[in-house]
Amino acid sequence: MPEIPDSLPILPGFQSDRPLFLTDSAGVVTHREFLNKADALARTLPAAPYLINLCNDRYLFALAFAAGLIRGAVSLFPPNRLAATAHEIALDYPGAVCLGDTPVDGLELPLGIVEEPDSRACVARAIPDIAADREVFIGFTSGSTGLPRPHPKRWGDLVGCARAAARRFGFGPECSIVATVVPQHMYGLELSIMVPFVTGAAAVAARPFFPADIRDALASAPAPRILVTTPVHLASCVEAGLTWPAVDMVISATAPLPQTLAERVESLLTTQVLEIYGSTETGSIASRRTCRDPAWTWYDSVRPLREADGISVTADFIPAPTMVADLLDLDGDTGFRLVGRAAEMLKVGGKRASLADLNLKLTAIEGVRDGVFVAPDGDRDPVGRLAVIAVAPGLTRQALIAGLAGRIDPVFYPRRVVFVDRLPRNEAGKLPREGLLRILETATETRIETRIEAGLENGREGEQDAD
Repeated sequence: MPEIPDSLPILPGFQSDRPLFLTDSAGVVTHREFLNKADALARTLPAAPYLINLCNDRYLFALAFAAGLIRGAVSLFPPNRLAATAHEIALDYPGAVCLGDTPVDGLELPLGIVEEPDSRACVARAIPDIAADREVFIGFTSGSTGLPRPHPKRWGDLVGCARAAARRFGFGPECSIVATVVPQHMYGLELSIMVPFVTGAAAVAARPFFPADIRDALASAPAPRILVTTPVHLASCVEAGLTWPAVDMVISATAPLPQTLAERVESLLTTQVLEIYGSTETGSIASRRTCRDPAWTWYDSVRPLREADGISVTADFIPAPTMVADLLDLDGDTGFRLVGRAAEMLKVGGKRASLADLNLKLTAIEGVRDGVFVAPDGDRDPVGRLAVIAVAPGLTRQALIAGLAGRIDPVFYPRRVVFVDRLPRNEAGKLPREGLLRILETATETRIETRIEAGLENGREGEQDAD
């Protein structure tokens, strides 16, 4: 297990003139320029103990984070940019101020607009060291209730986890990273901010959303290119009919990736697709090549421990044994097979299945662009209550059920199928349960085409009841 020193630098110190961020406005930002601008920004920050970072632009997010590191403030990364969420978090962190790159509707907290400091305000300085045991940021997950739950992180653990990921995937200073995920999410922070910080790889500042934007961002970055994304974005990319530049590696997380989708991506982009397993509590801790490996392989310092109520893990970047939320079938100390989330296991007629596996089978059906099984009452008597919400233009309920035939036991066939234009995924690609229940409740009440709330555009849902 590598020994972690008492302090660690913000950036590696041997490549000051290499690119760190690729931006539309500033072009190439080198390591030296980034540090000088972060230092200049730190001198303009308000004297606040907590900084709620709401920046969309990855470069400005990183500048604000690094300025907070230099200034000694703790950064708070909310699960979304909603004013109500920032207000709720600020109640527990007196003196917190917000930093953003655009105004936030309805925000009643102080907001500092982050702009790239003028070069004339910058002075050259040595690379700052940050104490390894210093708490530098708190990430928040929404949880099933929608209430933000805090997860504090120390600088040494962040660096250790990013270094472990870099060793696993072979990241180096020659790599360019394009990420479709927000930097406030643990996955996005690790792969698109901390990996560049510890390896010197360059990150594209923009967060492309649509397939053509993702293609253009990749084309603008020097090879070797790494795409950090989610299954939803990958599904959109394979359906777009675009010609893609060479992509050396695709990394996916935030939701299970169907093997059929991974195979299509590998064929279309002539690349390899790898998945990351982890959580906000642990950071990323395992990976697999989806097309080839049914089992996951732990990162090199991760060790599993059997507990009475599940599996916990330790690592040189996890300060104490931490329970994982999933049921794992351990393969010695080297890896595991993912059975499913403990809280999402279903038992019907003596047969068991996980919602995660059902969702994989659902999204593997040709014509299903996105979809999810929903058990409205949790695991209590789900028979007759399971529902499917799917994005599947052109498919009928009968065609969808036919697609499930032979893939899942008939006892798990959905009682209801609701077709929508989009699932209510958040910025991290996850599906808050309350949004799914709202769709089902609305469909039950109206049984006609209706619009989905929560800011979705072009929301349309139609319901076909089971026989």
